[in-house]
Amino acid sequence: GRTWSDPVPLDGPPGTGLNLDMTEPCMAQTQTGDILCLSRPIYSPWVWESWSRDGGVSWEPTRRGAFPSYANTMLATASGTILVAGRMPGLGLHASLNGGLSWKHYQIGTDIWAMGDMYEVRPDVVLFVYMDSYNTLLRAQFIEVTSDGVRPMPHPE
Repeated sequence: GRTWSDPVPLDGPPGTGLNLDMTEPCMAQTQTGDILCLSRPIYSPWVWESWSRDGGVSWEPTRRGAFPSYANTMLATASGTILVAGRMPGLGLHASLNGGLSWKHYQIGTDIWAMGDMYEVRPDVVLFVYMDSYNTLLRAQFIEVTSDGVRPMPHPE
């Protein structure tokens, strides 16, 4: 804790000017070592996408991401699938089987909130815990990652 690196802007040079519109970042590392950061936009429904190719030392200019979403959480599974859960459509889950280059989109609930977290409880089985928009209870879902995408899963034995 005695020394820290200098802050590094996620909207790398030449910046696009989105710094004031980037909040609630979530990140995952791809199997090639690149880091993908998705940030919540304030003035647009589409996530902002930032990439680092050198372990977070520097970042490429931010651009609009592949899907709309707010209040995200992100996880890279051991098999390399990247999952992003958040708002829109309803409670949405976005899966990339190729390191964030393309995405499959799923609606996994009618809640419009999210604010959750994901954890890989065993290979290709993910537990997603999140707030519901009805302000009642925390909710949880098990999600199975397959070679084609994801699917809901009953409680794993």
